Amino acid sequence: MNSTISATRERSSEMPVEFTGSGGEYFRIWIVNLVLTILTLGIYSAWAKVRTKRYFYRNTIIGGSPFEYHARPIQILKGRAIVVGAYLAFSLVNMLSPILGAIAILVFLGFLPWLVVRASVFNARNSSWRDIRFNFNTASKAEAAKIFLLFPFLSIFTLGLLTPYITYRGWRFAIANARLGTTPFKIHAKLGKYYAAFFISLLMLVGILVSLFIIGFLTLQRIGLPYGPESMSAMRMQAMLVPMLAAAFFILAIPIFFIAYRALTRNASLNATQLGPYQFESTLRVGTLCWITFSNLLAIIVSVGLLMPWARVRMTRYLAANLIMHGPPDLDTFVQGTRPDARALGEEASDFFDVDIGGV
Repeated sequence: MNSTISATRERSSEMPVEFTGSGGEYFRIWIVNLVLTILTLGIYSAWAKVRTKRYFYRNTIIGGSPFEYHARPIQILKGRAIVVGAYLAFSLVNMLSPILGAIAILVFLGFLPWLVVRASVFNARNSSWRDIRFNFNTASKAEAAKIFLLFPFLSIFTLGLLTPYITYRGWRFAIANARLGTTPFKIHAKLGKYYAAFFISLLMLVGILVSLFIIGFLTLQRIGLPYGPESMSAMRMQAMLVPMLAAAFFILAIPIFFIAYRALTRNASLNATQLGPYQFESTLRVGTLCWITFSNLLAIIVSVGLLMPWARVRMTRYLAANLIMHGPPDLDTFVQGTRPDARALGEEASDFFDVDIGGV
């Protein structure tokens, strides 16, 4: 399969993904959204979400054509109102009876696969490229239940070793159930690449932690802090400093594991993704992604949040610049599929309870 993909890339033309938005443009949208959402006590958030998505969609271009987002704010507002109402009802029930609250949580978990699928369907059917709508398989609820409920529960008993398999199944769920018009997406990723990404990221984490410990130890020596049992006070100082340094180093290093794992699994997934005669290629670099992530975070902290639009545009531009679609420039093979109505409830429940769908 990999040789077929390579041959396809060699015979086809490249269509790089471009992001043409700017931090200044998005800042004007973001600040208006923020102010109006506060003034309307959250009601405007539905319109803010649509404005934001439309800006990022229409500035993301493949083959000279931008994406479009078609959802209406009122759809999202209705779904959001239902979810907020359900959350308030749960809070009241939980206050009256913790047992009933626990039952309500179990009921929510039972509905979670439906929410995940409905969120995917709504978002897909309200997205288009070259006037062709995307769609998502509505019969994937059993698969969603395994990926978002069963496998995470089993992962507890494997000390996280099931994580690459869950990631693998999550990407398959997000890609293999999607289609553009009547043309389905296909993914041919190998499970071994996800485990390789996991252990490479883990080795990076261990290497960074060891390096930081060595640097910290040498620094303590250089500034003259005692590290041997010369006195009781020296021993007490060591006992305080070592756990503090260990915690600080771990906090600094653990995000690098997740960033590396994200980059490697995204590359593995998208490099194995096809859409009809089109093949995708992702070229994210772990070092660059780490630099952008940490410098964005620093900029947001220093600016007290005002550089959040700039940081988001910067990350989006990097992700787009490292994604290429290979294939024939003629897109006539794609035909417009039928588009049944999709309600926003699933998507808004997903957003409200912070359920991530596949990591795409």
